[in-house]
Amino acid sequence: MEPWIEYSLPEELVAQEPLNNRVDARLMVVDRCRGAIAHHHIRDLPRLLLPGDRLVLNDTRVIPAQLRGLRTATGGRWQGLFLGPMSAGDSGERDWRLVCKTRGRLKPMEQITLLDREGKSALTLWLLEKLDDGQWLARPETEVSTMELLDRIGRVPLPPYIRGGNMVDADVRDYQTVFAKHPGAVAAPTAGLHFTEDLLRAIKQSGTDFSSVTLHVGLGTF
Repeated sequence: MEPWIEYSLPEELVAQEPLNNRVDARLMVVDRCRGAIAHHHIRDLPRLLLPGDRLVLNDTRVIPAQLRGLRTATGGRWQGLFLGPMSAGDSGERDWRLVCKTRGRLKPMEQITLLDREGKSALTLWLLEKLDDGQWLARPETEVSTMELLDRIGRVPLPPYIRGGNMVDADVRDYQTVFAKHPGAVAAPTAGLHFTEDLLRAIKQSGTDFSSVTLHVGLGTF
């Protein structure tokens, strides 16, 4: 197994918001046949890709999976990340899998007061049982569907190196690919964020073929 290589990345070099024109992002092209590396921009893809090449796009859609709340009994701050329903079916979809972050130790059957994006109390979440890998089984006290509820009170799940994970309104639009279709990712497939509708049309006109896959980005990003 290869050893881990650690290096220092200056904070000022980590982008905190996208460029005004996404296609102006830089692109490193590795030519494995010639063993060469060249530096371009995303906008150069229509001339870099050859007729008959195939571009595979991940059409997963990011859901507002980050949750904020208070421990109802103590008022202590609580954060959660929704990972998905516990099981399929009408009954199972009421129960969530999530990971939590708070001070102190959480207990089974503890109540969490979920907050909306304005910091106001929204509803009660019950932590039913601690699962493997630090996850929790939880149940929101509501009849509203999970996706509708997350759209209302959830936040865009930014990685910690972007503004400490704190969402701004523009992230709802910016942290989503233009070809996103199927909800389920708790983080964006970030390479895809650089594409625009105009760029995709230009790539198609250059003779490149397209395929789509749905690969939901999960907890590993965090």
